[in-house]
Amino acid sequence: MRSLVVLVTVLAAATAIPRERRQAEPDCFWWEPDCNNPVDPGGNTSPVPNNTVDTLVLCNGGAGSCVPYYLCREGDIVTDGAGLINIRFGNSTTGQSNSDCPQFLDVCCNNPTDEIPPTVDPYLPHCGQRNPQGVNARILGFKDNQAQFGEFPWMVAVLREEQVVSDKPVNLYVCGGSLIHPSVVLTAAHCVAAYKANELKIRAGEWDTQRTYELYPHQESKVNSYVVHEGYNSGALFNDYALLFLEQSLELGPNVDTICLPTADLNFQNSQCWATGWGKDKFGKDGTFQNVLKKIQLEVTTHKHCQTALRTTRLGKFFVLDDSFICAGGQPGVDTCKGDGGSPLVCQDPQDPSRYVQAGIVAWGIGCGEEGIPGVYANIPYGSQWILENAVSGLNKQNIPVGSYW
Repeated sequence: MRSLVVLVTVLAAATAIPRERRQAEPDCFWWEPDCNNPVDPGGNTSPVPNNTVDTLVLCNGGAGSCVPYYLCREGDIVTDGAGLINIRFGNSTTGQSNSDCPQFLDVCCNNPTDEIPPTVDPYLPHCGQRNPQGVNARILGFKDNQAQFGEFPWMVAVLREEQVVSDKPVNLYVCGGSLIHPSVVLTAAHCVAAYKANELKIRAGEWDTQRTYELYPHQESKVNSYVVHEGYNSGALFNDYALLFLEQSLELGPNVDTICLPTADLNFQNSQCWATGWGKDKFGKDGTFQNVLKKIQLEVTTHKHCQTALRTTRLGKFFVLDDSFICAGGQPGVDTCKGDGGSPLVCQDPQDPSRYVQAGIVAWGIGCGEEGIPGVYANIPYGSQWILENAVSGLNKQNIPVGSYW
C-alpha cells in the first residue's frame, strides 16, 4: 500500500484555536485518487469491501440478497431507489436479519420481481432545503449525532491536492465549507489563506467518508480562484471569510444544493441552530474524527454573554469580542471542534421556517465543549455585504450567471 506523509497546517492565535482537521496516517483514504478500498482512520485497518452486483451476498436461506439500505423497501428490493425504510440496527421490523450481511449499512432484502419503476419528478433546486428524514431513506439507531444522508445538502469538504511521495497527487482534508452557488463555496479564511488556488479542490454531496453507499454520488471540482476578506486578521481571526470559485459548476440535486444567505439585519440570538462537520468529537488525544457527517444543535448566544464567558478563560478579563464574530453553544460536550473549521452554522429563517440560512462559519474556540464556554463563529449577517458583492464580482469575472441561488 502507498505510504502517506502527513502534513498538518496549524493556524492558531496565541489564545484561540482555529478549527482545522489533522491528518491521520493510513494506507488509503476516501480522498485519495484511485482509492477503491478505503480504510477507517479511526483505527479499523481492514479494507472496506466493495458492494457490487458481481459480489452479492445471499441471505435468508437464499431467498434474499444483501443490498444497501436504500434499495430495500418493506423487505423487498426495489430498482428505482425510491421509498422510505427504517433501519434499527439489531432489531429488524420486517422479520429479516441483518446478521447475514457483512457490511455495516447492508440489509437482507427479498430478491426483486419484475416491476415497472415509477416516474421520478425532476429535482427543483431551492436554497436552504434541509432533509431531516434523509434522501429516500431514514436510518434510525444512529448514535453520536450522525446526520442523515443528504440532510444538509450544502455541506462541502475542502481538500488540498499535493504531490507527496508517489507520482500521483493525494488529497488532504483542509476544512469544511458551504455551497452558496453552483460555482461558489463559502468557507473560513484561516482554512485557505496559506494555499494557492490550484492546490485546492472541493467535494460536495459527501456523507460517509469511508464507504460509497450513498444513493446519489458526490461531486468534485478544482478551485479556479479564491478571495479572502481584506480585513482578515490571521492572529485574532477577525473577518474570517473566504469565497472559493470553482472551475466546474456543480449539478444541483437532492444531496447537493445551496444554503440561503441572510440579510445584514437578521438577528439569530437565542435561535436553535445546527452545525455540521467531520471534525473531532472531543478535544485532545481522546477525540476522534467522524466518518459519517455529524450534526449538533446549538443555541446562538448574545454577544455580551459570549464575551463575558470568554473572559473567564485564559483570554482574560480585558478580552474584547470583535463584531465579526457570533457565538453558539456552551453546553458541556456539545460543540464543534478541531477539523470543523470553515463548516456552516445554519438556522431556520425567522421569516420562513421552511428554509435554512447560514448564520456563521466555524472559526475558533477555547477547547471543545467546555461547560459555559460557547464556540466562536464568523458572523455571516455582519459580513453579508462583502460576501454578496465579492460572489457577484467573482462570477462575473468567470462569465457565469449569478442567478438566484442564495
